[in-house]
Amino acid sequence: MGKIKAINISNLDGENTFYVNQAILMKNKGIINDRYYENYKNNYEQVTLIESEKIDDFNKKIRKKIDFKDFRRNIITSGIDLNKTINKKIQINNVVLRIHELCQPCRYLQKKLGIKNLVRLLAFKSGVRAEIIKSGKISTYDKIIIK
Repeated sequence: MGKIKAINISNLDGENTFYVNQAILMKNKGIINDRYYENYKNNYEQVTLIESEKIDDFNKKIRKKIDFKDFRRNIITSGIDLNKTINKKIQINNVVLRIHELCQPCRYLQKKLGIKNLVRLLAFKSGVRAEIIKSGKISTYDKIIIK
């Protein structure tokens, strides 16, 4: 069983992200106060998740300490292999998410962080995209259950 290590949002596209202790996730809308709330192209882009362990491994490879929030994913997890949740549902408190696909790293992130080869180094290790199936509130340290 995994847990939420941190929750991360940004109010405006392109702005820095910041941590919050709690977030309200709304079905078919996204995370309240996040830049993508009611502003996504596909349902599976409502929420992004990434494993803290993958970020820690990446930091060891590049010999730096980039903060979890700088990877621009909404939910930072620990103790769960997110790649194995593709096409499955996960539950956090009352919130249910359907995990749809890998969220591959992009050149925007590579440029923003100034890390050469970031896209190559994080391929298949950059988290997942999810759709909110059931609304509710999540908090840091909440447990994540694979359904």
